[in-house]
Amino acid sequence: MVEFFDSGFEQPQATAPAYTYEQLPIGQHKLEIIAASVGDVEWRATTDNPRGECLRLRLSGGRVYGFVFADIPKEKKWLFKALELSLGIEPAADGRIGIGPAESLVGQYVRVEIGHYTTRAGETRATVKKWLPAASAAPAAPPAAKPAPARCRTQGTKAAAVFRDGDGEFPF
Repeated sequence: MVEFFDSGFEQPQATAPAYTYEQLPIGQHKLEIIAASVGDVEWRATTDNPRGECLRLRLSGGRVYGFVFADIPKEKKWLFKALELSLGIEPAADGRIGIGPAESLVGQYVRVEIGHYTTRAGETRATVKKWLPAASAAPAAPPAAKPAPARCRTQGTKAAAVFRDGDGEFPF
């Protein structure tokens, strides 16, 4: 019997099963920034931003859920201000962005509203729908109660007051 060099290689090799993560549910979540960088995103290119330069964030809702990717284009200053508020940073009065280097964001938490979208391939993905302001340390004070309207006295209430006093006569 002649054995060939490649005999026995057709056996299927055991592979580890691919782990699938759950989709982060729609709603409000507190997520950790686990990666942050500045880079070009080709499909984000516009006339104001020809290279598509973005702050690229990877957010995590825990080990059970898949990552949420968020790209903030450099020309969309209003998104940077929303991110600042979500991080608990008060925006500068002169309009400058006070976030700092991208690496300083890693490990911080943000509050976001998550939405879902369907890719062209038919997969459902989670996306940041809205950056929510960070919860303040002190609970917000309840709105002040409106004062009760002042009672006005009309002829009818004057008459009722006279009868309650016991004179029994009509005031007119």
